[in-house]
Amino acid sequence: MNQRSLHPFAWWAWGVGIAVTASQSPGTPALVLLCISAAMVVYSKKSDQPWAKAFSIGVRLGLIAFLIRMIIGVTLSVPIPGNTLFTLPTLPLPDWMAGIRIGGPVTSERLSITAIEGLTFFTLILAIAAASALANPKQGLRALPGVMHQAGVALIISTTLIPHFVTSIQRVKQARRLRGDQQRIAFRKIAVPIFEDSLQRAINLGAAMESRGYGLHDSSTGRRFGSQILLSSIVAITIGITLFLAAIEGAAIAFALGTALLVIGLFVASKSTIRTRYRPQVWKGAEWIVLATSITLISVVLLENQSTLTTSAIFILAITPLFVAPKESGLKNVIGVAH
Repeated sequence: MNQRSLHPFAWWAWGVGIAVTASQSPGTPALVLLCISAAMVVYSKKSDQPWAKAFSIGVRLGLIAFLIRMIIGVTLSVPIPGNTLFTLPTLPLPDWMAGIRIGGPVTSERLSITAIEGLTFFTLILAIAAASALANPKQGLRALPGVMHQAGVALIISTTLIPHFVTSIQRVKQARRLRGDQQRIAFRKIAVPIFEDSLQRAINLGAAMESRGYGLHDSSTGRRFGSQILLSSIVAITIGITLFLAAIEGAAIAFALGTALLVIGLFVASKSTIRTRYRPQVWKGAEWIVLATSITLISVVLLENQSTLTTSAIFILAITPLFVAPKESGLKNVIGVAH
């Protein structure tokens, strides 16, 4: 019997919750605790599948983003008064760039602000990487609404390219070991064949799924009506964003209307597509708990009440999946969809 894993959408809700919380600048202690909680959950619940390596890649990308932000903040920024730590050579700029300075005095306040911004970028990248490492992309594609079947085929090719690439590298290394070839070989000599092989395997997977019932077979009338509702929802959400940015009343109403139309449009369009799923992913209590804690996490940080209690609550909510979510299964999941 296959071990049950958490619904991929629940993992993405958790990752988005951490990302939104980090974007609200909750403070350095909260950002550090968010990073620690993401690492604890990932290393406790991740599987041995190729996409589980996304977190380590995200850590590297986050560190690169942090270093780039620090370098830019020190060398190119708006002057911030304070305690001067050291002074860099100043590069003169034209008059139309007044207010921006390259080099000059570097204050402790300037370094502090830059470090917090860099840590925010690092946490955002880490949150998305954590969700990518825990959410099974194949199960996520199965859970997509039927109207998104064409986008699903494209997502299959894109999301399985890297796993196939890793598998191709392992196959090449194993073949060389079986031939007794122990010499190190430059990656550039095998990069093109490996990329070609992994891309071809990903395309073959998408074509195989489409030929087995993942393609288009629906009611054109229902699909057209659903598409019109979806277009209306996009217009309403766009109006809501415009009203929000312009600080005009009515943004919440437009957002609510757009969200409602989006749900209705997806429902109507999906009903026009006849699909059956083998062993569908069930949304159970653990998923509801993770979703509720993510919403609560965002609500806590939006209260703008910075205190030790708030920081502790952020950490406890962020590590909730550590106690309620099952460990991700290492078994390969069936992704076929048939009519």
